[in-house]
Amino acid sequence: MAVIVKADIITDVNENLQLGLADDSTELDRAIIKTLQDMSNIGLLVSEDSSQTLSDGDKTLAFPTGFRSTINITLTDLSDNANYPLKKLPGGHKEYREQIAFGGGLVNPNWFSEHNGLFYLFGQASKSYTVLIEFRKNHPKDADNIEFTTEFENLMFAGVTFWKAAALSRTSAINIWGPLYRGLLKQAKLNRKQQPSMLFG
Repeated sequence: MAVIVKADIITDVNENLQLGLADDSTELDRAIIKTLQDMSNIGLLVSEDSSQTLSDGDKTLAFPTGFRSTINITLTDLSDNANYPLKKLPGGHKEYREQIAFGGGLVNPNWFSEHNGLFYLFGQASKSYTVLIEFRKNHPKDADNIEFTTEFENLMFAGVTFWKAAALSRTSAINIWGPLYRGLLKQAKLNRKQQPSMLFG
């Protein structure tokens, strides 16, 4: 699926606010970045990382670049290609420390906790695995390389229009685009809850 193009945002905002910005203008960059942050904050950008592996004795994995929250972590055994989905410890890293203190040392990782940029595996790897981490991502603060797909175009257009109207102190435009933007954000968040890992950026 195609990603949102900055020139299309500029065209739409020009129409919405009667501006005359050129296709290569940077005047909307701040509004674009604010919208990207809003969309990331409700968990709309999903990505995956398969760059890490586990070796015998490993107990941690690093957060992927831009990591916001976990969807799934799956280990694949190199010898028989069996998949091992890990479960997040409900008590978080506190529970992890308690389990380790009581001698928790499963032969293979079954659970994980998150702390200080790392996934801590409950049970160290006893063999080698490839790792697939599916996660919600914070969008980079880059207005020129948008990772959201065109499925989110209307939300992006409304958000950038709202933020630019706010910067220009255009009260009537704020009153129109603010509620529309908030409504689209709410709808996107509800859709995200129903389909937590269908979209990959």
